Amino acid sequence: MAEPLLQATGLSKSFGSVQALEDIDVTLHEGTIHGIVGPNGAGKTTLLSVMSGYLLPNAGTVQLRGRDITGLTPQRRVPLGVVRTFQNIRLFGGLSVLENVMIGQHAHARTGLSSLLPFRTASDRRLLAEAKDTLELFDLARYGKRPVSQLPYGVQKQLEMARAMATRPKVLLLDEPAAGMTTEGRGQLSTRIRRLRDEGVSVVIVEHDMDVIAKVCDEVTVLNFGRRIMHGEPLEVLSSAEVRTAYLGT
Repeated sequence: MAEPLLQATGLSKSFGSVQALEDIDVTLHEGTIHGIVGPNGAGKTTLLSVMSGYLLPNAGTVQLRGRDITGLTPQRRVPLGVVRTFQNIRLFGGLSVLENVMIGQHAHARTGLSSLLPFRTASDRRLLAEAKDTLELFDLARYGKRPVSQLPYGVQKQLEMARAMATRPKVLLLDEPAAGMTTEGRGQLSTRIRRLRDEGVSVVIVEHDMDVIAKVCDEVTVLNFGRRIMHGEPLEVLSSAEVRTAYLGT
């Protein structure tokens, strides 16, 4: 099998006396979608935070194509192609939808973010066109000029993904993207995630909606109390008695 695109090995993280992660391994291969599931408090968001650089592990490593990136900040991982979204939305509420997406492009602007707004160069004008294409991809074009603060929660979740995609990621780490969405919205989300994979973005998704996990994932890792209790294909994992016990306590 080809070298992993992103590999977490032996990750452990504690907060005081609380062991949030204990010796966790996750391997993401190029062109795949890897689901992380588990009950509340299992360590899923902590794992995503370590993999994206927002938290440093107490032990273990994170590698991107064999390069150790464990100690790199999120800002240094973004140009390498590792980007995440958040369970709690982190958008700029006073800016428009288009402006939020363009902020995701700042690493590609020749003179940084300051060059984007006046569109001084042909390169920056191409970035504007690319931002508008991203809005189309996420069905957000009709909201382009609206302040983010005026958007419904589900639309803001879509915008977080769009802003992340504006960075041109190789690895997209999604933290509960279906939260707050309607049944129709979750169906559209599943289609969109598969489309991103087909366009060359490999995905790690933390999600409580098992229907989304079953529809989009190539493999699934299950956490419980900070430990990995199972890993495999979605059908195998989601039909497991051990997984049902972890979720339902029965």
